[in-house]
Amino acid sequence: MKKTMFTVLMVVVLVVYVPAVYAEMGNLVDATVISISVVNYDPDPAIAGDVVEVRLGVENIGGMTVNNLMIEIVPEYPFELVSGESAVQSIGIIQGYKGQSNENIKIVKYRLRVDRDAPAGSYELKVKYYESGGSAATQKSLSLDVKSKQSAEVIHIDKTALVPGKQSSLKFTINNVGNAPLRDLTFNWENGNNIILPVGSDNTRYIKYIDVGDSADLEYQVIADTNAQQGLYKLNLYLSYYDSITKEEKKISTIAGVYVGGGTDFDVAFSESTGSETSFSVANVGSNPAYSVSVIIPEQRSWRVSGSNSVIIGNLNKGDYTIASFRLQSSMGTTTSQNRTARSDASLQGSPVQRTMNSSSETVLMQIAYTDTMGERKIVEKEIKLGLQSMAAADGQMAMQVRRGTVQQESVFSNYKWYFFGIVVLVGGIIAHRKYRSRKLIDPDFKIKDIFRSNTK
Repeated sequence: MKKTMFTVLMVVVLVVYVPAVYAEMGNLVDATVISISVVNYDPDPAIAGDVVEVRLGVENIGGMTVNNLMIEIVPEYPFELVSGESAVQSIGIIQGYKGQSNENIKIVKYRLRVDRDAPAGSYELKVKYYESGGSAATQKSLSLDVKSKQSAEVIHIDKTALVPGKQSSLKFTINNVGNAPLRDLTFNWENGNNIILPVGSDNTRYIKYIDVGDSADLEYQVIADTNAQQGLYKLNLYLSYYDSITKEEKKISTIAGVYVGGGTDFDVAFSESTGSETSFSVANVGSNPAYSVSVIIPEQRSWRVSGSNSVIIGNLNKGDYTIASFRLQSSMGTTTSQNRTARSDASLQGSPVQRTMNSSSETVLMQIAYTDTMGERKIVEKEIKLGLQSMAAADGQMAMQVRRGTVQQESVFSNYKWYFFGIVVLVGGIIAHRKYRSRKLIDPDFKIKDIFRSNTK
């Protein structure tokens, strides 16, 4: 009984379905039905920021032949045609289902660029087809998978000049410029001449993860060789990371330049004050030579310079020194090192040096202008503490010598004044005696008292 019922049902289904199938087939035979599908695309998935080549398969599953079929791609975000690519391609004649085999499927190729900022996902690629000269067009949407591109670059080095022998911080910045996170990064650098070397660690750093748009700073302590010649040195930079798309390690190598040389430093000290000049010793205590060095005393509150305020001393190699001299004066109009005249202890208390020592400033501001090894003109300012006590002692010594001469003259007169008085009295007596004798010979009655009486007349 059950088998009979099943057989009856099958007959009913066939009676209903077979005429419908034949009707549909009849419709296809008398129609043009174009089928467009994605055969493949390379790379698969497409990579954001890269070019993808898409191969489309076009076939006519209807019964009527199409004489001049046109295929047009309508790229929308994130796709755009590569420059020089035509959006419209002619398929030509494509026969109906009865007249073609699987080998007659038409293949159309397009090269598209994927937007670099496109997030990972599936995107629609729109295609439309129509007969040449016809007004009706049919549009279809195809699906392409897109993956974010991983990309990293070393975008910044914070220091471009290193001073020989001086430990400095050298920082590298690695930026994720792709659209996918970066994982398991390894960075290292090297200098082929070994002029620049890391201190306290090796030259390799490891980074676990850098998110999209983020960056990582890698800092090293480095020293350039103290005997290095001034110039530009090449750093070889190496970066590797895991590429989740290719499932392989991706390596990046590039170069950067670091200049060894640059500026220097100076030590300036008061040397001496002799005659009309005050001298300073200037030493290059840095690691680089200095060219076209000039020593300048600028305008300032406590001091002024009589004459030129600048002295050109030429080139100074590291470790060299020279002397620069100026006619340095107090800004109050009193000199510190010239026109020293003899004076007493009382006058010394009001001397220029004494007044300078009692003033609020015992330092002089000095500028050293020079050209560094990079050709840049630089100015270094120094405050020099003057040896005012030594300068005062020099003035005092001179004053004491003058005073000593004056005192010596006074002492000689004091010690021998009675001798001078006796000599004067003796000479006077001799003159008076001679005058008395000569008058006595003329006048026997002449008396000594008559000498004084005659002088009063």
